[in-house]
Amino acid sequence: MRRLSGITAGTLCAVLAAVGCDALSIGLTSDPDYMLKGPEHDWLQAAGGGPPNPGCEADPTQNASTVTDECAVFVSATAEAGGEGTKARPYASLVEAVANAGNKRVLACTSGAFAESVTIGAKVEVIGGFDCEEEWVWSAEARSAIEGPAGAVALTMTEGASGAKVKSFAVRAASATEPGGSSIGVAVADVDAELAQVDVTAGDAMDGATGETSTQAPQAGASAPDTEETRPSKACDLPAAVRGGDPGVTTCEDGETRGGAGGLGGIPGMSDGNGQPGEDGVPLPDPNPEEYGIGGAGQTGGNCRQGEPGAPGATGDPGTPGSETTLTLAGIAGGDGGNGRTGTRGQGGGAGGGAKAGLFCKAGPNTIEGPGASGGGGGAGGCGGKGGGGGKAGGSSIGILSLGTKLVLTDVTVALGKAGKGGNGAGGLNGANGGAGAAGGSASETPPSIPGCKGGDGGRGGAGGPGAGGRGGHAVGIAYAVAPSAAVALKNFTEGVAGDGGSAGPGSAEPHPPVNGVSGACWNFGENEGCGQ
Repeated sequence: MRRLSGITAGTLCAVLAAVGCDALSIGLTSDPDYMLKGPEHDWLQAAGGGPPNPGCEADPTQNASTVTDECAVFVSATAEAGGEGTKARPYASLVEAVANAGNKRVLACTSGAFAESVTIGAKVEVIGGFDCEEEWVWSAEARSAIEGPAGAVALTMTEGASGAKVKSFAVRAASATEPGGSSIGVAVADVDAELAQVDVTAGDAMDGATGETSTQAPQAGASAPDTEETRPSKACDLPAAVRGGDPGVTTCEDGETRGGAGGLGGIPGMSDGNGQPGEDGVPLPDPNPEEYGIGGAGQTGGNCRQGEPGAPGATGDPGTPGSETTLTLAGIAGGDGGNGRTGTRGQGGGAGGGAKAGLFCKAGPNTIEGPGASGGGGGAGGCGGKGGGGGKAGGSSIGILSLGTKLVLTDVTVALGKAGKGGNGAGGLNGANGGAGAAGGSASETPPSIPGCKGGDGGRGGAGGPGAGGRGGHAVGIAYAVAPSAAVALKNFTEGVAGDGGSAGPGSAEPHPPVNGVSGACWNFGENEGCGQ
């Protein structure tokens, strides 16, 4: 027997004979390259490998003649495992029944509940409400039950489910058990699908997790070094050896902070022997009205001046509250509070000014003019503290989630639970202390020599900004990703409770207000507005 497009001619003839056709009358060919094409032959490629049975077209809820093994796959939650999908040996799993339906309907018993998350990914009609103890008799008031586990959508209809229909079911989503977890009854892709005589119940959601405080302490500013090679020169050192004190230097997340280098002591014959001013610490604030981090003046008369301490860093900006909501078949994403920003680095301290040259250096029994002592270096500023973590979004209680507008609802009821509160943001860490400025070089024992002036301490790093609160969870009967084309009506709706938004962490004078969740029978998240009832 020659094979035609993957089907033997004998098999095809037997199939056609069952529907009253003569294989020869349609001109079958034995050419192996021949393939039947066109919509009228799509059943050749359908799951199950056979054509729809015209005798199975009648609605089994109205005509018991189609409640047969030839027309339907049967499933009962109380059946023994290993069933075949027949009346006598139904499947025990609705997931298994849907996967093996082929071109048949799936008829579900009301005995027990299907404790599983069910996904429909093909054009299939799933009808519950059958009393399997009474020869699979259907009742309009009866419902078969799907009880989805915590953390999963109870019933999902994916992109391949165009034309699918679910009828006479009670779909119940378990309450969430994990922080920020949602309870969602049904999720439907942007496909032509229908829910008829379906009662959807979503449980309670969980509060979002609180933001975390960083355990990474900021780096303290380096003090001006004090070694033989780095400390400022003392009075009467040879002019070639005159040097100011080295500054402290620290690199932070937002850049370098350094103190000023100490001012040189006055050198005879240069600049009238006056001491030189110390360098300013960096980064220098702009503007700098209080003269933070300014280097001290060198001695020209009475005394030199020590360097000014560096300015403290600014507090980091607070995080932005979570407000967005993104709908996916897996549930709801978005809404976590933003983390607070790290505080800025402190300014380095200004260096001390140098002392004036003078006639105070001993050369045997005489005194001669020599250089003055140099100023001490400034300490580096401390690094800013890490910002506080943002709180996580509260979980939502959603009856039906639709990514499109093609879903048809007929006699559908929705009851909701309580949405979760958004998690509170955490406070940021304090900035680190700045490093110490160094002492100036020592004076000669002979007046009028004075020591070089001290360098200023580095400024403290700014505190980290507080984390923002997470968005409160939503309590919505039907959540649309886009605006529905018409007002949506439910047969009955039991309102839930939306979650409050989490509060920002401490440490900000003007934290952002919390973002609460929304509630209602229908909500269009694309435009963030209600869509009627």
